Amino acid sequence: MVWAAAGAQEFRVDLIQLDPWAKPNPDPGRKGKEAYVGIVADLLNEFERRSGHSTVRTLTPYARVERDLQLGDTDFSIMAWGEARAAYANRGTAFVPLDFGVKARKGVRLRSYDDLRQIVVAAPRGLKVDPRFDVDADVRKELLVDYTQAIRMTIAQRDAKAVAGSLSSLGHIIHKLGLEAEFGDVLVLNTTYLTVAFSKKSPLLASEAQVNAIFKTIVDDGTAKKIYERWMFPTSD
Repeated sequence: MVWAAAGAQEFRVDLIQLDPWAKPNPDPGRKGKEAYVGIVADLLNEFERRSGHSTVRTLTPYARVERDLQLGDTDFSIMAWGEARAAYANRGTAFVPLDFGVKARKGVRLRSYDDLRQIVVAAPRGLKVDPRFDVDADVRKELLVDYTQAIRMTIAQRDAKAVAGSLSSLGHIIHKLGLEAEFGDVLVLNTTYLTVAFSKKSPLLASEAQVNAIFKTIVDDGTAKKIYERWMFPTSD
């Protein structure tokens, strides 16, 4: 389905700077919208193709994405939904389910939530993992820039003995780094969805329903799932 281009809008969208969601294009010659690649970039490309709307994209650290939504500096983002975000953003179209939890270094026991209190857990700064985990002061956390840094710290035999976040994202990066043999126990803490998060302070809030309707067509015909799997599980192609 292609929507009429009449009344086309330009939406400001933060791309979460986490592989494989969004990252710089490995071809440095690419500019504009082609400067970034990943799941979110491909979903936006399909959104533009079907709608006639355009997007202004900014590659943004996770913690800054939250702030921009709060202030209305971005119109919407595509990210894992957390209920705390409902204070400043509306939950829109859901794309795929996502498990969040913790992966421990091989040989580190992680069978229950209580085991987390015995170790230090590395995670990207600002990332929402699980409502209980996020605020639990008894679980020591090492907050870093991104998943890759958190994984490398965990493997480097430093303080962190596990890494937290989206389990599919962690698995993707661990595979790319060839570190599968370095990890063992996995503890699932939360299941949520990758969704549209539309800022309540966006000046284009009146267009929210149409934005979600366009994204829903991408879900309904299976395109969203194919984009997710192509980036998240590239070896399965």
